[in-house]
Amino acid sequence: MREVQWTDEMSVGVDVIDEQHKMWLQHLNDLTKSLEAHHGPAKIVKTLSFLIEYTHSHFSTEEKYMVANNYQGLEHHKRKHEEFRTTLGNLEEDFREEGATHALADSIDILLVNWLIKQMREVDMELGTFLKNGGIIVTEEG
Repeated sequence: MREVQWTDEMSVGVDVIDEQHKMWLQHLNDLTKSLEAHHGPAKIVKTLSFLIEYTHSHFSTEEKYMVANNYQGLEHHKRKHEEFRTTLGNLEEDFREEGATHALADSIDILLVNWLIKQMREVDMELGTFLKNGGIIVTEEG
């Protein structure tokens, strides 16, 4: 499985969102390393659970800014978030049922990494452009 490194091309230009994306990548990389190293189920569950919780938190942050700034792409963006939540939930269920299999590792590599990179480069980039062009300042405190 490949480790995903942050690049400037992934930046949406909004500090809060970029920092959360960096943290997300770090934990996704931690999960892939745990699977590759065949860490025990407790370590993998802990890392996967954190990734799921962090995903919910990050999506809530983005959605809060979309609502507050009347972002017209809100419903589309929320649907993308829901798709990802479903994918994460399915992966967590697979892990709980079957353990750390090669299929799970491949799914994480293909589904999560590809989805995340595409989401950041396309959908989140549109949000970042909207926020920057509107002169909207997004702060950690919101």
